[in-house]
Amino acid sequence: MITRRDEFEKTWATLQQLIESNIPVKINAVVMEGRNIEDILPLIELTRNNTISVRFIEEMPFNGEGKHYSMLTWTYTKIVDYIREHYPNLERLADPPHSTSYNYKIPGYVGDVGMIAAFSRTFCGTCNRIRVTAQGVFKTCLYDDGVLNVRDLMREEKSDAEIKVSLLRAFKSRALDGFEAEARRGSSSPAIESMSTIGG
Repeated sequence: MITRRDEFEKTWATLQQLIESNIPVKINAVVMEGRNIEDILPLIELTRNNTISVRFIEEMPFNGEGKHYSMLTWTYTKIVDYIREHYPNLERLADPPHSTSYNYKIPGYVGDVGMIAAFSRTFCGTCNRIRVTAQGVFKTCLYDDGVLNVRDLMREEKSDAEIKVSLLRAFKSRALDGFEAEARRGSSSPAIESMSTIGG
C-alpha cells in the first residue's frame, strides 16, 4: 500500500547483500498514523545485530494533493516516547555537526536509531543541506518553492563564475528555518509538491 508495489523479497535480498558487504546502510521510515506504526519496533530490531541506522521521519506535507495538516500527531518526541515505552534504556547519542537527525542507541545493539523532525523543523539552525530537483530548481530548504533555476542558467550558457555568484546569493538569502521558507511561498502550499518531484 505504501510503496505501490510488492518488491519486498528483492529489497530484503539487496539489504542482506549490503550488510554482508559492510556497506553502511540507512533505512528511512516516514511515520504515518494508522498506516505503519506497527513497523516501528520491528525496524528497530534490525539494529540489534546489524550496523544499520534506522531513521524515523516525521510526516511532511509534500503529498502532491494540495492538502496540508496544521497539526501532526506523531511528532519526533512522540516517536521517542513510544520507543522508550518498549526500550526504557534508549540512550541519546551526540549528534555530528550539521546533523538533521537526533540520534539514539539501544545498549547492546550494533546499529543506531535516528529521529528527523521534518515537520517540527527543530534542526533548521544547523542544517546545511541543499537540493536540486530533476527540473534544475535549486532549493535551500525542502519547504521553499525553489530559489534559483540552475538549469536555465546553464542553458543560457552562463559562465561558472556567474553561476557561482547566483549560488552564493541564494545561500546568503536562505530562510532562517523551514517555517520562514514556507511563509515566503505566499499562497503556494508545499502540499502541492510531492517528494518524488522534489527528489526525496
